[in-house]
Amino acid sequence: MKKTLISTAVALMAITTTSAQANDKIRYDYVDFGYIHSEGELTSDKTGYKFNISQAFDETWYVAASLQSQSADVWAAGNKGNVTAKEYSMALGFHVPTTRTDDFFMEAGYVKFDGDGIIDQSTYGNDEDGFLVNLGFRGRLSTNWEYKLFAGYKDFDYSEYVDEANHEDSDSTTYGIEGRYYLSKNWSFGVKASQEITGLTSGFDFRYNL
Repeated sequence: MKKTLISTAVALMAITTTSAQANDKIRYDYVDFGYIHSEGELTSDKTGYKFNISQAFDETWYVAASLQSQSADVWAAGNKGNVTAKEYSMALGFHVPTTRTDDFFMEAGYVKFDGDGIIDQSTYGNDEDGFLVNLGFRGRLSTNWEYKLFAGYKDFDYSEYVDEANHEDSDSTTYGIEGRYYLSKNWSFGVKASQEITGLTSGFDFRYNL
């Protein structure tokens, strides 16, 4: 999967490397905060919040950071407990216009998983870290509507936090879609659905363009 993502990224960058000027219809300076929900396996459904911030260096490069926190009831080693898992990430991003209203983007960086509420004699709550890579397309469908299509990979094993009895390895690939409606020039409301390392995930957020 890693080789496929890298090959796809190289091919798309070659296709989209043109003399087109930077796309001023899509912003990479923003903060957003929202609610997320992931389906449970040997846990109850996981709910929590996510905070993102993105800052552009110039017309091509930006840095993005995020904090995601979810809580769930977990059954392990014959015990039940509530576990809160936090995921921190920071990535360097690159974007290039494909049309007047659309961008191809790619991000690479570091991700850390931090579990709280460890259950005795179980692996739930242990920490893990690794690298991440994301790529996809962002674009404006109209003055008020924006879309995002993305896929990625996270290089750490989440299986012991999800279903340690039945999973030999978790699926570290991610993919999904996001739609965003602009309430004003700077404020927007987004809805997202994706397949994540934590399971099928959905949520919404409010974003402010800086």
